[in-house]
Amino acid sequence: MSLTARRTLVVLLFIFLNHAYGQVPAAQDSTLRAIDTLFTNGSYLSSELEARRLLETPVISDSVKAQAEKYIAFSLVAQGQNEAATEHFISAMKLDPGFSLDPVLTSPKIMSVYRDAREQFRIQQLQRPPKNEKSMHEEGGGPTLRALIFPGWEQIYQGKSAKGYVLLGAGVISLASTLYFDQVRKDKRSSYLAAATPVEASARYSNYNSAYKAEYYSAAIFGIIYVYSTLDAFIPLPPQFDLSISPFSSSLSFSYSW
Repeated sequence: MSLTARRTLVVLLFIFLNHAYGQVPAAQDSTLRAIDTLFTNGSYLSSELEARRLLETPVISDSVKAQAEKYIAFSLVAQGQNEAATEHFISAMKLDPGFSLDPVLTSPKIMSVYRDAREQFRIQQLQRPPKNEKSMHEEGGGPTLRALIFPGWEQIYQGKSAKGYVLLGAGVISLASTLYFDQVRKDKRSSYLAAATPVEASARYSNYNSAYKAEYYSAAIFGIIYVYSTLDAFIPLPPQFDLSISPFSSSLSFSYSW
């Protein structure tokens, strides 16, 4: 592959990933607004079904999952299925520890079920054994070979979409940079070996050495990302990333915690 083709491939790949990931939050935000409209208009069964479909979306953040669980719970309460609604409220709390409802804007009927769910969730948290006492089998089988194939893949599969895409993007860019600088280094080396005078050889060697260092550092960065991603798939490591979407606007926020 020529140097120009490699450059074009790297640029196109970066643009594709950026565009594809950027389209996901907007589509999910639009779906949440449509679900809210259905619920407000009294189409409780339709709002429940649309929220369940949203949960089946392959690429979805925990914050969006929590919102979908909330609308399922709302719809179930409206249909008189309080016990089922309680389970979905608890699921929303598991996905988002800060999940809460505004008692002023939420109907008393829904708030009553929400408070019962919150109390059950609190009891479950107190009774749950420490995480390190659970076996990999209890956690759902643990990571698979996805963790060893490419950075971020396993995190995306586990539902940690924001962190997974950060690792995936960093892995793609660092690996593509390594391949690019590898070709540059080869070209510079050939030019250096073909130098006719010592002065020309010295100047060309400097270019060759710079390309060599760039390739080395790019490969080292990819190696660090790969090792970090693999370890994180088995033992969650800091920092933690979260991609939050406003249910009623097109705003998008990215946050992390250590």
